[in-house]
Amino acid sequence: MSKSDNLQRSHVEWLIASRASNQRAALDLYVLLEANAERLRKHKELATKAQLLVAVSFSLWRAAFLADKSGLRKEVLADTMSFLGKMLTDNAITYAQDRASREWTFNYYMNAAKDCLLKLATGWPEIQEVLSSERKATKGTTVSSRRWDRHQVALEHAISAFSAELEEWRLADEA
Repeated sequence: MSKSDNLQRSHVEWLIASRASNQRAALDLYVLLEANAERLRKHKELATKAQLLVAVSFSLWRAAFLADKSGLRKEVLADTMSFLGKMLTDNAITYAQDRASREWTFNYYMNAAKDCLLKLATGWPEIQEVLSSERKATKGTTVSSRRWDRHQVALEHAISAFSAELEEWRLADEA
């Protein structure tokens, strides 16, 4: 354990709860993909949405482990340089490097999740509403855990919307 790891009880409790909610959402998504595998193979639009949902789920899963960051610009820049240097010198990045550079990597994974969610929001506007309304409620704050929570709620809405859309496709296929 590094001296810089955050072992504050409140953070550890948040981390455990967050990972659990992400894992439950990932399991729900997996069950949907498994039950609709043939439909996903046949319809590129559905397969693309499935891939975006998995990308969001993975990005949030990884980001949760990295949320105990300061957010200070000088720290973000230092980790940006450190991460890039490690990539150049070692030609490999593992979780240990993600963790050591979490001021930058947390933002990377969160931006990846947000980009995918915004692509999905073109068909499911409730995702954008979740991202916007939650941001307004915490305006002026950049607490990593709140940012993560907002995106996790958006993922859960997206999975629900995907489930409903798959049901519509199932009914249309049976008609």
